[in-house]
Amino acid sequence: MVKGSGKVERKWLFFDIDGTLVPFGEDARPSPRTLEALSALRAQGHKVFLCTGRTKCDIGKTLLCFDVDGVISGAGARIEMDGVCVREKLLPLRLLRRSAAQILRLHVSCILEGTHGFYYVGQGSVKLPWNFPRVMRAGEITHEMCVEKFTAHTGSEAEFAPLAACLAPVYDIYARPDGRFFEMVRKGQDKASAIRWLCEKYGVAKENTYAFGDSQNDLPMFRTVGTGVAMGSAPHAVCREAALVTGTLEEEGVAGALQRLGLI
Repeated sequence: MVKGSGKVERKWLFFDIDGTLVPFGEDARPSPRTLEALSALRAQGHKVFLCTGRTKCDIGKTLLCFDVDGVISGAGARIEMDGVCVREKLLPLRLLRRSAAQILRLHVSCILEGTHGFYYVGQGSVKLPWNFPRVMRAGEITHEMCVEKFTAHTGSEAEFAPLAACLAPVYDIYARPDGRFFEMVRKGQDKASAIRWLCEKYGVAKENTYAFGDSQNDLPMFRTVGTGVAMGSAPHAVCREAALVTGTLEEEGVAGALQRLGLI
C-alpha cells in the first residue's frame, strides 16, 4: 500500500506460458485455480501480461481464455497492449537469410517462427512432424514472413555445436536441459528488453514488477524485474537467480506464489 493513503499500489506481473501457466507446447487452459488467481490480480487493479517465447500465431484461443493487459511474444520481439501492437522488433531480413544459409549448410532441423506462421528450414538427424512451408534456399525468405525468432531441434548437443558457434555472436541461445532443443533470440531483443521498454513508457518502478518463469529464457526478465519467481520445475541455474521458488505447475505454483507474496 501507499503509506497513509490506503490505496494498493498497482503491480505489473509478467508470466511465461510453457511450464508456468500450461504444460509445454500445449494449447491448453490454465488450471481453474490459476485462472482465479490471475482474475483476482486484475480485479485489484494490477496489470497481467503474458511474456512468452511463443510467437503471436502460437498463442491459441484456448490459452487466451482469460483477460490480460498485454502480450510479449517471440521472447521479446513483439509487444501488444490491449490487443494492439505497440512495439515490434522482427529479425532483419539480411541477418535472417545469413542465419538460414548457415542452417542449410550445417544440416540442422530448424523452425523460423513468425508472427503469422512457421517455416521449416534445414534438415538434420531429427525429422520434424509438422507440415510447415519449407525454405530450400536462404533467398526464399521474405519480409512478409515476419520472423520473430527461430528454434533448432537436434539429436544431441554435439549436432548443434557447429551452428551454435556461427550464431553465438548475434543471438542469445537458450538450451533445454536435454540438449535437443535450442531457441535463438537476437541479442538485445529478449523478454527483459520488452519489459524495460514497457516500464519506461508507462513509468512503472522496478519494485512494482514481477516475473514468473521456468527456463533459461526467463533469466533476463528475472534480472530486470523487482521480484523473479521460478517454478519448482525450473533448472537450478534459474532457481538460483529467483527471489522466490514456488511449486510446480502441477502443484499450482503460480497461485501459491501470488498468495505468499501477498498479491491476492
